[in-house]
Amino acid sequence: MNAVRGAVLAALGVTMASGAHADAAWEITPTVEAGYLIDDNYRLTQPGTEVDVAGPMLDAQLQLLTRTQKGEFSFTPRVRATYFPDESDADSQDYFAALDWQNNGQRVRTRIRGDFAQQDVLNSEQPDADIGTDLGEVDIGDSGRSLVNNRRTRLGVRPEFMFELSPRRQIELGAIYTDVGYDDQIAGAQVDFTLIEGYAGLVSRLSERSTLTTRIRGGRFDVETEGWTDTGGAELEWQTRTAAETRTFLRAGAQVVSMPSGEEETAWTAGGGLSWIAGRNEILTDIARSVAPSSAGAIVTRDQLRLRLTRAMSPRLELLAGVRGIHDDKVDETSGFTARSYATADLGLQWRWQEEFALKVAYDYTWQEFDGAEDAATSSGAMISIVYQPLQRLRPRND
Repeated sequence: MNAVRGAVLAALGVTMASGAHADAAWEITPTVEAGYLIDDNYRLTQPGTEVDVAGPMLDAQLQLLTRTQKGEFSFTPRVRATYFPDESDADSQDYFAALDWQNNGQRVRTRIRGDFAQQDVLNSEQPDADIGTDLGEVDIGDSGRSLVNNRRTRLGVRPEFMFELSPRRQIELGAIYTDVGYDDQIAGAQVDFTLIEGYAGLVSRLSERSTLTTRIRGGRFDVETEGWTDTGGAELEWQTRTAAETRTFLRAGAQVVSMPSGEEETAWTAGGGLSWIAGRNEILTDIARSVAPSSAGAIVTRDQLRLRLTRAMSPRLELLAGVRGIHDDKVDETSGFTARSYATADLGLQWRWQEEFALKVAYDYTWQEFDGAEDAATSSGAMISIVYQPLQRLRPRND
């Protein structure tokens, strides 16, 4: 099954790459980070059961990017590995791949994104403060439980289409497909699930900088232990975008969730956020509520807050900071799902002593609590690393 998921992503990459012009130049950008990390509660377990780790880590990726007059295509494989001499059970080798294909026609714009990940649950079930999705998109699936060794395989595909009806009206169509599987299924912690969702919207331009979108959504969620759950609803979204690429949005809506038992519940959805670049500061922050399956084996509402700040304190020194907060709660009142609250934050400095090399020092703190638990679980970690990222290199044209 894991091979099938990987083959799907590889096929998507080959198909989209074939759509790029053969004579287009390719930019090749490797990034390698090697360092040493420590953590006093790596599995984020209850007080008295902590497992502390210390050891080297390696994170390497290679971005392949080509641009044409109408769009661009990128493919980025990545591998991350850790080694803990005193806690070998926590060692991991994680593999990732991401692709992004965009094509801009005269009246039609197309974008297809795909991602693949095969990783240890110590990482997949405890998301960090990095932001790996676009503004307003909610990360889904993690349960916060990683008490035993296990591995997760995830495949996601997001096609998007925009059709221009007139200078003031556009139609958007899109879909979201996510498939998550575990080597071993563990009830209440790591359960296979599939998400299939589609949407259609009418985008009305209110001014040169703002739009209002009326959108309908429908989807099916398949949780291995629960069966199929159907959802349908609508939302309004107001967006702004400036010439300096500052983006904001506000969103409100509702979804009717039809459970396998035949019961129906109404779940409210909402969101708002800002992506801003000003001088030495880069800020992305958003808050959103969504409905999605969880690896805990239930359909949940997720409230998520994200904040990422990068500040250039000097031409060579950057301040890096991030925050993520999550609250998951059950949609079906008869479900045995236990509500979960989770928060993580990191703070670091990156000093680029040469054009291609940087020294990075970071500290992170994580907190998690399940309803009914006697105490919350906390962990503190730190890492020092060397980052190698040369300037983009061009692969010769295929003349």
